Amino acid sequence: MDTKDRLLILLQYLKDNTDEETPTSNTELRQMFREIGESVSMPTLRDDIAALRKYGYDIDVNEVNGVGTYYKFLGRDWSLPELQILTDAVSAGQFLSSEKTGMLIEKLRQMAGPSERKKLRPSILTAQHVKAPNEQLLYTVQTIQEAIDSDRRITFRHDAYDTQLRRVPKHNGFTYEVSPYATIWKKDRYYLVGWSEKHGGVANFRIDRMELPKLSRKKRHPIPDDLRLEDHSDKIFSMFDGPEEKVTLRCRPSLMNMIVDQFGTNLEIPRRDENSLDVIVTVHLSPTFYGWLFQFAGEMTVIAPEQVCEQYAMRLQTAIDDALGN
Repeated sequence: MDTKDRLLILLQYLKDNTDEETPTSNTELRQMFREIGESVSMPTLRDDIAALRKYGYDIDVNEVNGVGTYYKFLGRDWSLPELQILTDAVSAGQFLSSEKTGMLIEKLRQMAGPSERKKLRPSILTAQHVKAPNEQLLYTVQTIQEAIDSDRRITFRHDAYDTQLRRVPKHNGFTYEVSPYATIWKKDRYYLVGWSEKHGGVANFRIDRMELPKLSRKKRHPIPDDLRLEDHSDKIFSMFDGPEEKVTLRCRPSLMNMIVDQFGTNLEIPRRDENSLDVIVTVHLSPTFYGWLFQFAGEMTVIAPEQVCEQYAMRLQTAIDDALGN
C-alpha cells in the first residue's frame, strides 16, 4: 500500500470512529490496518498522523504516560446543533416521502462524530400520513431549477384530490405553461412562483401537486419589475391570492404572538391599552384570510376599511346560518 492510500484510509477511519468523546489508540489503528491486510509500524503511524495535522486536519493527540497515545478527529464541518436543525427541517418537510426523509437524515448522521450520531434524532414529531407519498417532487424541483438556470419555461398538469381521495388532474387535465422564477418553502410546503400564461400574471403552485414538468423551448417571461419575491412570500403565502388591502385588526393583547407569527414584526400599531390594541396589516383578501380571522371570533375583529368589515360580517352570518340549517 502506498503512502497516499494509507493516509486516506487512516483519515476516513478517524472521521468515522472518533470525536471529542470517542478517542482511538495506536493499538486500535494498527489493528484496523491488519484487518485489511496491511502492517503499519508505530513510527509510520506517528508520521502519518503528523502529516495529516500538517495539512490542516484537526486531529487531537493525547499521550498518556504508561498507557499509550490516543487520537480524536475534531475538524468537522458541521456542529451538532447545526446538524440537529437540518435534521428537524428534513423531518418536518411534508414534501419529502418517508423513505427519502430517512435516507437524508442518515446522511446527516454520517456527518457527525460517532458519539453525536446517537444524539442526532428528529426533535420535531411529524405524523407519517402528512408526508409526501412518493419521491417525484425531488425530480420536479430539479426540472424547475434547470428551467430557471436555462431561462426556459415549463409545462405541467396540476392535480387535486376528489371526494374518493383519488389524485386527479385539475381543470380536466389542463396543461399549464409557466415561467418559473423561484421555489419557496413556506409552512413545510414547497411552492413554485412564476408567470402563468393561463392567469396572465404571477401565480403560485404547490409543487407536490404538480405532475412531473417538462422543459419548454420557449424563453421565460421576464420577471416583472415590481415583483419582489420576499414581499411575495410574506403577503401571498400568509393569506394566498386576492386583492391587496390594508386592514385594521382590533384584538386582545394576548393575541400579539399570533399576529406576529402570521404577518411578521413590520406592523403599524396606532392604538393600544391594557385591554385591546389596533394593528394595521397588509393582506390579500381571500377566504383564507377570513378563515384565519374566524378562529379568533370574540377576541379579534376587523374594524377598517368599511367594505372589509361588511364582508367579514356577511361571512360570519353565512356561517351561523349554515350551522343552524337556515
